[in-house]
Order: sequence, then C-alpha cells, then structure tokens
Amino acid sequence: MSRLRGLFNTTTFRLSLLYSVIFASSVSILFLFVYINSGTFAEDQMEAAITTEVQGFSETYKRDGILGLVAVINRRVDPNFRTDGVYILTEPGGRRIAGNLSTWPKNVEAQEEWINFSSLDMTRSISSPADVRALQLIITPGGYKLLVGRDISVLDSFREGLLRSLNIGLGITIALGILGGILFSRSIMSRVERITLTCREIMKGDLSQRISGAGKDDELSRLSSSVNEMLDQIERLMNGLREVSDNVAHDLRTPLNRLRTKLELISNKTKQPNDKKYLDEAITHADDLLATFSSLLRIARAEASLKNNFKEINLSEIVNSAIELYLPLSEEEKISLTINISENQKSWGDPHLVAQAIANLIDNAIKYTPEEGRITVELYSKPDGIYFFISDTGPGIPEILHEKVLERLYRIDDSRTSSGSGLGLSLVNAVVKSHKCKLNLQNLDPGLKVTIFFPKD
Repeated sequence: MSRLRGLFNTTTFRLSLLYSVIFASSVSILFLFVYINSGTFAEDQMEAAITTEVQGFSETYKRDGILGLVAVINRRVDPNFRTDGVYILTEPGGRRIAGNLSTWPKNVEAQEEWINFSSLDMTRSISSPADVRALQLIITPGGYKLLVGRDISVLDSFREGLLRSLNIGLGITIALGILGGILFSRSIMSRVERITLTCREIMKGDLSQRISGAGKDDELSRLSSSVNEMLDQIERLMNGLREVSDNVAHDLRTPLNRLRTKLELISNKTKQPNDKKYLDEAITHADDLLATFSSLLRIARAEASLKNNFKEINLSEIVNSAIELYLPLSEEEKISLTINISENQKSWGDPHLVAQAIANLIDNAIKYTPEEGRITVELYSKPDGIYFFISDTGPGIPEILHEKVLERLYRIDDSRTSSGSGLGLSLVNAVVKSHKCKLNLQNLDPGLKVTIFFPKD
C-alpha cells in the first residue's frame, strides 16, 4: 500500500495522470461533437424522409385525386405494412378521411410547417405516448389538410445508445490512460529507485558503487553515465588522498621512532633540569605524532575492509575486555562506571577493529567526563540486531557538529587543549562503515550517548 502511495506521489505519475486528464477531456469534446452531430444528422435524415414522402403524396393527389391519396395512405397504415410513420388526412371541416391518427393534434398552429407533439390518440395499439415529429400542409385545390410524421422515440433510442457507447468508450480511455500512467511510472520508478539505492550506498562511503543500466540511450541512462564518470573521478581523487596520507603516516613512523629514541637517550644523559624538561616535552610531542600516524593507519585498514579477516565474534567478550582495560583509569578519575552487558552476543566482523572501536569510545568517554561523573555501557540484542550503547555526563557534542566529528583530524575547539589527535571517532566511523553497521550520536543533558547497531544480516 505504501509503495502504491509512493507511486501516486511521483512526478512521473502526476504527469501521466495530467496527460490522461487532458487526453480524456479532448476525447470527451470529440465524443460530444460526434453525439450532437450524429443526433442532428439522424434528425435531418428523418425530416428529409418526411419531406420526400409529403412530396410523393402531393404528386399522388395531383395525379389520382383525393381517392388515390386516401388509398396510398391506407396502404401505409395497414397493420401488415411495418412503418413508424404517422399520418392523418382531413377534410376542410376537420373530419378524418384516412390515417392512423384518430384526430388532428391539438394546440397546433396552422401556420407552422414542422410540429412536435405527443399523443396516445392513434388507431394502432401502443402502451405509451408517441413522440412525433411531423410536417403539415394544406393540399390545394380542395383545402384538404395532410400531416405526415415519424415516431421519434426511435431517434431517442439511437441517441441513448450512442451516448451509452460514448460513455463506455470514454471510461475505457480514462482507465487505459491511468493504467498506462501507472505502468509507465513503475518503469521509471524502478530505475530511479536503483539510482537512489546506489546513491545511498555511496553516501555511506562505498565509492566503488556504480549506477547500473547506464548503457541505454535515454535521459536516465545519460544521467547515470555522467554520475558514474563523476564517481570515477571522485574515487580516484579520494584514493589518491588516502594513499598520500597513509603513505606519509607509514613513511614518517620510522624516522619519528628514531628521533624519539635519540631524544630519550639524550634526556637520560643530560644533567641539566631545564634541558631534561624540554627534551621530555619533545618526546611527548613525538609520541603524540606517532599515535596520530598509528591511528591514520588503523583507519586505512578499517576502510580497506578486508573480508578475509572477518569471522564470528563475541561482542560480549570484546566489550568486557575493553571495560577491564579502562576500569582502573575510570577509578583513578573517580568516574562511576555502570555496566549492563548481555552474555554471548555474537556478530560477524574483524575482532581487532571492533575491539579498537569499542576501546576508543570508552577512552573518549573517560577523557571527557569530569570527576564524580558517570559512564554507562550497555550491550543487548533485539529482533533486528545487537545494540551497543555508551553514555557519559561530559560536555557532549553540539548536534550541528555530529557529522564533522566523524571526519579525520577534526577536533572541537573546546577539546583542543586536551591530548588527542581527533581520530578517535573517525576510526570508530570507519570500522562501523566497513562492517555495514550504523553509528548514531545523541546529545544528553548533560553528556553524549553513542550507539552502534550491529544488524543481524
């Protein structure tokens, strides 16, 4: 039902429906023209037949006199002679001489040629009034009055039948138009849906995705081809950027380690307190740089998403191990740690990457939670998958920055004075994407709640 409702909301369907309405309106005007002209044509044909018959009666009167005319009319109204004609011939005084009308119609103006009347006063047996269209004239010499007409109920039946047929045709036209609009919209919608699904996968970070069906020569195919070419270019640029940062991180680790070792040797040998202080600060900065480069390499590994390292993992054991690792630090910082871990919660993934992501979240929570603060860690399952929650009572992250903090090396201004590289949440995000999981940040009052959802499939 929702799919059908979504179809009705599409621009394609609305355009198809508008076209159907315009087409149906055009057909309606055409049918109305056919109906009016067909009725008028049938009426003209009837009047032409009556006129021809009256002219024939006039010729008979001129040739055979009144007796010949009476004989012809009597033959026309003979029950064995099937006719829808209406006739009456009267003397100048009004007495009927021949015909199937017993009396001359009432309320008929003498000066009118064509008249319409309804009458049961006919010599033939009928069960309802006859609607008659007739031509009257005075036959000279003699002053006889002649009326010749037709029962127009046949014409009315023709009009009703024609109107019924046109209405059925119009209904079929509208139905076919709507059906065609639905089928056309479904065809377009299926292609648009494929493009939308591909774009969503790309938005999640999978730049290898491409829009299928780009080889056809139509508007959507040309659009798909352009988008695919754009994605090829973006993927090349992004891969180049990642390779540069990863190579820099990898290549600089060795000289930095050597530099740190030499600084440590000099620090151990120096006797001057001030020199030793500066050397120790330099060693600390070198350690920070090495930690940053290590985080960059771990992110690169997570984004590579090597499936051969994936296996069944016990999330309960991974979370408990991370908590055991950071429990002494939380106690040292006088932070209350509440734990609610369901046992034997299993999923699929790289155990080292998942453990690193969980550890980073716990480390961040301890780092930004003040003394006497509280951290809550939960892990439990629902029918759709497994949920990991960690919340703290720290300063939190403004909602407008929730997307930014997942980028590499981004740090909020308030946290720049504390240690760190700005890669913790970026690593978590990379691990989540590589495992097809979902990451959500939610502000608390105070604090921040981070959720990782591990789907069942």
